[in-house]
Amino acid sequence: MGLMESRGIRSSEFSFFLVDGAILVCSFLLWANVLFGNLSVNNPLYYDQYLVLFILVFVLWVSFSLVFNVHKLKVGVEIRSVLSRFYKMVFIHISTIALVVFILKTSIYYSRIFLFLFVLFYLCFGTILRFLWIYGLRKYYLNKNSSKLIVTIGTGSQWERLSIELNRHPEYGYKIGKRFDILPSVEELSSKYEEIWVSPDEMLSASRLADELGIRLRLVPDLGVLLANRTRLTSFGNIPIVDIRPEPLSFFFSAFIKRSFDVFISIFGLLFILSWLTPIIGILIGINSKGPIFYSQTRVGTAGNNFRIWKFRTMYKGSEEDIQAASKDNRVTFLGKILRKTHLDELPQLWNVFIGKMSLVGPRPHMLADHSEYTKAISNYGIRHWVRPGMTGLAQARGLIGSKDLELMSQRIRADIYYIENWSFILDLKIIGATLLGKRKWI
Repeated sequence: MGLMESRGIRSSEFSFFLVDGAILVCSFLLWANVLFGNLSVNNPLYYDQYLVLFILVFVLWVSFSLVFNVHKLKVGVEIRSVLSRFYKMVFIHISTIALVVFILKTSIYYSRIFLFLFVLFYLCFGTILRFLWIYGLRKYYLNKNSSKLIVTIGTGSQWERLSIELNRHPEYGYKIGKRFDILPSVEELSSKYEEIWVSPDEMLSASRLADELGIRLRLVPDLGVLLANRTRLTSFGNIPIVDIRPEPLSFFFSAFIKRSFDVFISIFGLLFILSWLTPIIGILIGINSKGPIFYSQTRVGTAGNNFRIWKFRTMYKGSEEDIQAASKDNRVTFLGKILRKTHLDELPQLWNVFIGKMSLVGPRPHMLADHSEYTKAISNYGIRHWVRPGMTGLAQARGLIGSKDLELMSQRIRADIYYIENWSFILDLKIIGATLLGKRKWI
């Protein structure tokens, strides 16, 4: 359900804007004073340059805040959507400042340590502010009990889901007062109802009724039959179009953030972990059993395209490695059991991440035989191939691993689809943390 604004939200947004701006200003002035002291006395030339930088930072911050609606808070809004807009704004803000400084050739005046601490301080406290502000806003609306009373008209499965959603989240600010399957008369609707929500088949007649009563009308289509957790309304001119499963990674900026993180972590892992760990594990593999250090296998990746996945070899040479290993499998070597238990056998996949065949987080890639089987058995299986496969995924972080039972596999697919529809950088970090630390409750 789209989240709608409640009354009184504008004053909260303005206060939010002022507090966030105060954090930005305090961060700049604090670190300037800590690192440089009184520049107007100690170094007037640098004082003038930092004054110009301060004005540039603040003007751009105000501009980008308005462009990206960074301080627009809808009742019941998810924290990750608020943080996503915030981080996007900060990234473009800092990039623009860097570009301006480069063009003006004034970078010699500015301390990199100052800029790093200033941005880090603002990011940290800006994030904390958003958590606290949204938590406080929700508490306020819950305690105030100022929900709008609405009436629904029409039939369809959407009304039951809507009722459950509004009861679960009273902070949305709406409450169903009465439900009608067919259009009621004017007399049946008292003035206490503030809005009419209607199904498409009753739209025209309900529109006349709403106009006569002078109250707001909202259209609620029944999209439950599509089995999509998310939809998005876009338009071509004046023609509305409903996108089914509008995955966040279809947007350039989101895909850029995810890919940049993948490249950074994979390069770090290849240079500072695998560079010294590979020879050690390689020697141990050679001592434990004859055969190559690495093992590769064809897996199904993005858009159903095949690629070669890389792992440290954990089975005896010549084993039927295209058959998934069981909990007690005599094909797995003694060292292989350790590597599998600690997930160290997966580390060579950092190379797959680096070359763009995989991501750190995403649906786990399946073997060709499993892919063919699940394609036939699970109707929405192909959706998981909209994004790069991952070294770990939401299903793995939740512990949905092991058996190839169809019901368990369906749960994995549902987790994969949820991830695709609800991706955020924060969700990626939570999945990585939950995987490494075994904290299933985190996600």
